[in-house]
This record gives sequence, structure tokens and C-alpha cells, in this order.
Amino acid sequence: MAFLKEPAVSRKSLLRTAGVLWALVGIWLTIRAFYWFFDGDGNIYLLAGIALLIGVAKSRLMLNWIVTRNIERIFALSPHKDKICIFAFQAMHSYLIALLMIAMGIFLRRTHLSHNLLAVIYLAIGSALFLSGLKYFFVRRS
Repeated sequence: MAFLKEPAVSRKSLLRTAGVLWALVGIWLTIRAFYWFFDGDGNIYLLAGIALLIGVAKSRLMLNWIVTRNIERIFALSPHKDKICIFAFQAMHSYLIALLMIAMGIFLRRTHLSHNLLAVIYLAIGSALFLSGLKYFFVRRS
């Protein structure tokens, strides 16, 4: 199907796309977490603080490494081209990991875990994704 064009964008647009998607997923998870915090029966300030500490640690120790690797991969892709496929903002195996994480989230919501525990998990992951997603906006390469 040679007549179909690849949905290609500049590397800068690809980085912004990745950053927006990571940040939006992080915001969605955070909103979901606060919905559960207010529905729960614990000390939401303490639980939210713990979740945010976990989220910052997860961002710095795990996700920033993935973002750095994605940024390096984006700049290494097809160096002879000005534009690359918009879906290349993450490696193909990362799409499978994302699907697995979505499935795990659905599974967790269907268990009998307390809303407070779900809120801590979602806020930790959401804040980590949001913070690490910001890194895509501060890349200084051309």
C-alpha cells in the first residue's frame, strides 16, 4: 500500500506528543486517586503525602530512565529523515507494557481493595508519570 503516507512529524513534535500523553495519563490517574481518597475513610493528607513521595521516587529512580532512553531512541531513529512516525514516541514493546498496565489497573479496580489503597497506588503512579512526562518538554537538542 504505497499510497498510504506514514503519519510523520518532527522530532520536536514527537517529544511533545510523548510528554503530553505521559502527563495526561498521570493527571487522569491522579484525579481518579483523589476521587477515591474523598470516598475513603482514612487520613487523606497522610496517604496522599506517602503516595506523592513514592511517586517522586518512582519518577526519579525508574521512569526518568525510560524517558531518557525514549528521547535517545527518537533522535537515533532514521537520522536521514526530518520527520518520523508519530507512533515512534515509544518502542513497540512499550505499547505491550502499557496494555499490561491498563489490564492491571482494571484488575485492581475489580478487586476488593480499599479505596484508600487504590488511591495511594494510583496517585503514586500518576504523579510519577506526570513528573517524568515533563522531561520530554525540556530536551535541548535540535
